[in-house]
Amino acid sequence: MSTEIKLEGAAGSRDENKITTFTVPYYVESFGEVTTVGKDVSNGLAESTRSWQAWNAGADGWVVTVVYKGHLSEDDEAEEPENTEQWSMDFDFSEEPLQAHPNYSAITAAYGGFVEEGDLKFPEFIPNNAKSGGGLGGKKRKAGDRNPLFGTTTYAVMTARVTRSWSTKQIPKNAVNDIGKTYPRIPDAPDEINAVDFGDRNWLAMPPKISQNGNVWRVENEWLLSPEGGWIEEIYKESKK
Repeated sequence: MSTEIKLEGAAGSRDENKITTFTVPYYVESFGEVTTVGKDVSNGLAESTRSWQAWNAGADGWVVTVVYKGHLSEDDEAEEPENTEQWSMDFDFSEEPLQAHPNYSAITAAYGGFVEEGDLKFPEFIPNNAKSGGGLGGKKRKAGDRNPLFGTTTYAVMTARVTRSWSTKQIPKNAVNDIGKTYPRIPDAPDEINAVDFGDRNWLAMPPKISQNGNVWRVENEWLLSPEGGWIEEIYKESKK
């Protein structure tokens, strides 16, 4: 017969995706009950994890802490996925090869760049055959000046990632359909995000992250901002959405 007693100190919370976490401590007399106590719950949540601690080396019983997660049975707001979504936009820099720079031709002409065994290189000093900067910024250089691009192989590019996280009882059948496809604007994003001017760049749908939280699933969709000029259309297919 079960000796389970629900102790004082139960606590809960609901996160930004409307996923509820409920932690309940129980007391049982025997070690054989530490994995069975707290199995019957009526709030719609499902067990996520459990831990236990002995009292007086187990002679006085065990305290078992069970963590339940999911959507509460009476939480109507959480039943609609669009009510559970949260959006974020993060910015960073990435290093890209100079060969991918939109002004590659002008840069190599102005600073004497050449390709050797597949690698782009620049001489230590500006060569005599270097051409005008052709609209490039920075200080004007003349032949014999120290080359500011000597030893340089990459340049910094501003990147951005937009993430939508949400929760649902079932993983959508089309969860991976858009991976690798491009979008001029992020589908269903808040107006505040799509109002940001990124010029001639577009967005690439990344693989989603899907994790179980009790009886529901947390889904994270992510879109990656392209370099200038957009993702190469011969490689990345544009979504029809």
